[in-house]
Amino acid sequence: MTPFNRLFNIMTKPWVVVLYVLIVAGSYCYIDQPLTEFMGTLDLRMNWSFLTWLTKLGTGFVYFILFFAMGILFRYILVNPLWEARSWFLFLSVLIPSLVCGVLKVMLGRARPSMWFEQSLYGFYGWHTDAPFMSFPSGHTTTIMGVALGLSIVLPRYCYAFLVTGFLVALSRVLLLHHYLSDVLAASYLALLEIGFFYFILRKKKWLQAAWGPGAGKSNSAAWNIGAKHG
Repeated sequence: MTPFNRLFNIMTKPWVVVLYVLIVAGSYCYIDQPLTEFMGTLDLRMNWSFLTWLTKLGTGFVYFILFFAMGILFRYILVNPLWEARSWFLFLSVLIPSLVCGVLKVMLGRARPSMWFEQSLYGFYGWHTDAPFMSFPSGHTTTIMGVALGLSIVLPRYCYAFLVTGFLVALSRVLLLHHYLSDVLAASYLALLEIGFFYFILRKKKWLQAAWGPGAGKSNSAAWNIGAKHG
């Protein structure tokens, strides 16, 4: 069983799902505001300027362009079916969670931390298309976790390095006061679920099969327990 499969199977156990939802809700009710106010006193944008560079790793359009270009490159120029399939998988691993995230942002309309400091606005305000009311879930976190989880699937040997990088970028969103902690927690979990089920569908339908490499079907076929009894 690959590290990603193991993580997904654990995080989709019913009791883990319930616990995680409670943690996100608890963060919203009791942690987000005091933590954000404390971060505001530290002024890490000025004191830890490297965070502004770290957080840019969550910029979505960079990965859209990169993975799309890789797909074209490995299809028509440096012909490589393995990396062509992997490139399209990584492209979709960023695109699908980003689309879901964008819809949720607009529908839920959560005020960003800046709105709390400037106008004492906190919570969800429904349909909004203005950036100050598009805090939940975190877009940068969605992007970087999509990249990290996608890479963890195609390059499982480096799974933990990818995930640590993803979590550090996600944390920077809180430290720099762009998001609340619950925004980041929710985005990370949603990205895991979306990519996990997307991967499962691809394997079941045998789409992009070249992405998993030779012999991958046999080695991983028993690793998926989606729909099976959770222990």
